Amino acid sequence: MKDESPDELFQYAIRVLAARAYSEAVLRRKMARRAKPEVVDKVVAQVKELGYLEDAKYAEGYARMYAGRWGAAKIRKGLLEKGVARSVIDRVLTDIEPETDSVAEALVLLERYATRHKGDKPKAVRFLLGRGYALGDALEAWKRYEAEGSRV
Repeated sequence: MKDESPDELFQYAIRVLAARAYSEAVLRRKMARRAKPEVVDKVVAQVKELGYLEDAKYAEGYARMYAGRWGAAKIRKGLLEKGVARSVIDRVLTDIEPETDSVAEALVLLERYATRHKGDKPKAVRFLLGRGYALGDALEAWKRYEAEGSRV
């Protein structure tokens, strides 16, 4: 562990956040390798005060980025792994939920990746469950997929 000064660590945090967004927990882990915990706390407070670090904005961007490819469960799991608080995740997922129709999204995935399931219901449902869709949504998507005659 290096013993960087607060100014050096602040410059590092700004460089890192300029490249891409991070959750507070991930940024803390990155900075912990470079400085003592009290210096990390001080720098995190500075960065948050300036508005460069906000878990709610990070979670919203993350959820919107993966909304068409992943279901709510997988998005939730990914955000939890990034150290975002459950309350923030719940609020973000509730906010984007009205904008998305998870069954329609799952149906699009079944059509796009038809070679993965080859018309086999168990494979298709497992594929959607792996993408984080609820079992009910996966089964409904399969029902619509069959009704449309989109089988490979």
